[in-house]
Amino acid sequence: MVEQFLKYIHEEKLFHSSQRILLAVSGGADSMLMLHLFTNAGFSVAVAHCNFGLRGGESDGDEQFVAEYCDKHNLAFFVKHFNTQDYALEKGISIEMSARDLRYAWLDGLLSKHNLELLATAHHQDDVIETFLINLSRGSGVKGLSGIQTKSGKIIRPMLFTNRTEILEYCTRLKIDFRTDSSNVDTVYKRNLIRKQILPLLEQVNPAFRRNALKTIGNLHETGQLFQQRMNEIRSYVYSEDEQGVMIHIEKLLAFSPLRTILFELIREFGFHIDQIEDIIDSLTKESGRKFFSEDYRLIKDREYLLISPFKTKSTQISYIEEDSLKIKYPVQLLLERFDRTSDFRFSTNPNVVDLDLDQLVFPLILRHWQDGEYFQPLGMTGMKKLSDFFVDEKYSIPEKENAWILASGNQVVWIVGKRLDDRFKIAAKTTRILRIKWLIVNDKL
Repeated sequence: MVEQFLKYIHEEKLFHSSQRILLAVSGGADSMLMLHLFTNAGFSVAVAHCNFGLRGGESDGDEQFVAEYCDKHNLAFFVKHFNTQDYALEKGISIEMSARDLRYAWLDGLLSKHNLELLATAHHQDDVIETFLINLSRGSGVKGLSGIQTKSGKIIRPMLFTNRTEILEYCTRLKIDFRTDSSNVDTVYKRNLIRKQILPLLEQVNPAFRRNALKTIGNLHETGQLFQQRMNEIRSYVYSEDEQGVMIHIEKLLAFSPLRTILFELIREFGFHIDQIEDIIDSLTKESGRKFFSEDYRLIKDREYLLISPFKTKSTQISYIEEDSLKIKYPVQLLLERFDRTSDFRFSTNPNVVDLDLDQLVFPLILRHWQDGEYFQPLGMTGMKKLSDFFVDEKYSIPEKENAWILASGNQVVWIVGKRLDDRFKIAAKTTRILRIKWLIVNDKL
């Protein structure tokens, strides 16, 4: 098996012999064999063990077993105790999912903290088949049915060349000690139910089921690679980003089929669920304004685009500008300059600069977001206009409206920052003192 192990690492280009690898070791047969293979091959490793506290003294026994092995072989050893049940209740997820989240969050932190380059887990071929069946039962796309990948980011899985039966046989032959997890026989857990009951039934239907399933998963993986290549082409055509978030061009998107699959692949990374796709598609040919939410993101159907941005409640932040202020750094950067009007005074033509009649202002000025039902008198107009109507006329998207900043004097709008001055505060014939405000934005040359 050592030869198979080294061959697999070489063929899959998992890592270089000079790299230091963190091994996730539970104490079971698969991870103890992985540890044996790594150390006997002379690779530089450290060992991490998670104690999830789910089996009382048995969990502590696993920890002690792995710790003693590392001490005997002079290996760096890291251990972490988790309150898995409380985490599951807090997050409203299963014990299995909780353990997975806690485990990978901690292990990822170890990599950066201790200058370890890759994390190796002991997943093997049986895990691949079980994961395939779990995802199949939930309903999944090609990616979910493509199996556990040999390498994903900083995670490598060097045991995917073998299966549980071969692992147990090799451990027995070489007298490699390991711990047996009593929870592996509890069919309350989905994976154990598949392992103990469903897989044996499928092998009764076809004794070659495991071998054929692995072939199918391999085929799906290759199909998935082709699919991702095509999705990358589509994404580059319909997809763009700016400081506000992601934009998906609706007209370009509608030219592709199957629309449901393509749209889901474009937005799934933002946490949107497949059950939301039909409603989003239905909104594409309807009026603007429909909103859809994932846990952390919001999708808005605008005129020409689907706009995706981090979800946040409307800001109530207010900043005050005192009469002697020279610079405002947050939430936007403003430079303030005061001077007397001279005969050669000229208005700035830069839209990010505004000249105000200083004597018409009441300090402190207020910098805030706009409010529903608010009016102002756009420069050059004699009547009042709702800010909401102004935004519509200017074709502001919903995120642009939400992110617009208003400079106010008391209850009166002075300036929609970077866009339009209120006529009541313009430089008039009687103006003697001027306040010039410059909005400093990215790459501003002022």
